[in-house]
Amino acid sequence: MHIQQKTPTPRFCHQLTVIVATIFLAGITATLIQYGKLPATIPVLQSFTSDHAQFGPKIAIFYLPFVALMLFLLLHYLEIKAAYPVMRKNKAPLSHRQRQNGILTFCLIKNSILLYFTYSLFNDLTVALGRERILQQWHAYLFLLLLFGIFMMGIVRGILLDKKSNAKN
Repeated sequence: MHIQQKTPTPRFCHQLTVIVATIFLAGITATLIQYGKLPATIPVLQSFTSDHAQFGPKIAIFYLPFVALMLFLLLHYLEIKAAYPVMRKNKAPLSHRQRQNGILTFCLIKNSILLYFTYSLFNDLTVALGRERILQQWHAYLFLLLLFGIFMMGIVRGILLDKKSNAKN
C-alpha cells in the first residue's frame, strides 16, 4: 500500500503570510503608540454609511484585531491540518492536488481576513483621532466579494479535482 506524504505549503503562502502578519503587527504597533492620544470614548461600531453607530471605551479599538487574530490562527491551524492525508470512510484519501487546493484556500482566506481587519484598525484609529475615515462603504463590499470569490474558487477547484480523481479510479 502506498503511504501518502505531507503536502508542503507553497512558498507563496509562506511569503504572503509573513507580509500580512508584518502589516498586522505594524497596525497593532501604530495603535499602541497612538493609544495615549485617543479620547476616553471612541466610535467602536460604524455603519457602512460612515455613521457612528456606537461609542465605547478606547480599549475597544483592540476588540476586532483580537477577533481577526483568533480567526487567523484558526485558519492557519486548518491550513496545516489540510497538508496531511486523512483516510476517508469508503473513499480514497485526498490527492496531493486536492490537499494543496485546501492549503491555498485556507491561506488566501486567513490572509485576506487579517489584512482587511488591519485596514479596519487603521480606519478606527483614524476616526478615533478625529480625522476623516479611510474605510469607505465600497471597500467593505469589495472585501466581501473577494472572500466570496476565494471561497468559490476553492470549492469549484475542489469539485473539479474530485471529479478528476474519481475518473482515474
